[in-house]
Amino acid sequence: ACMADIRIASERAIFAESFVKLGLIPGDGGAWLLQRVVGYARAAEMSFTGDPLDARQALEAGLVSRVVPAEQLLDEARALASRIAANPGQALRMTKRLMREAQTTRLDSILELSAAYQALTHTSEEHDQAVAAFLDRRKA
Repeated sequence: ACMADIRIASERAIFAESFVKLGLIPGDGGAWLLQRVVGYARAAEMSFTGDPLDARQALEAGLVSRVVPAEQLLDEARALASRIAANPGQALRMTKRLMREAQTTRLDSILELSAAYQALTHTSEEHDQAVAAFLDRRKA
């Protein structure tokens, strides 16, 4: 779950870093990813105890961004994906890249990269179309 940019959980979801219960260490990058999502102390508690979190606890910990009724999970995920996909692809890709880079890069470097990306997006056809749609009060 930590590899995803956005996580929506069913109210029935359970999350655990339970490798220790089987005498193993966190696999698949869990030791690196989990603490970046929920913070070191919460990740340590989850990793050292193997105790699960229910959906509400996962929301409190920041492991998911929202919890929805189980029967609405797929519809909610599709609706969110549609809202994201409706935006210009170039700007989305660059935004994701900036956010990922910002996790490990100094602010001055991110500001320089942001300025470069902003210059690229200002000259894109997608930007021109989005501005025109905004001014005409219509969807892009």
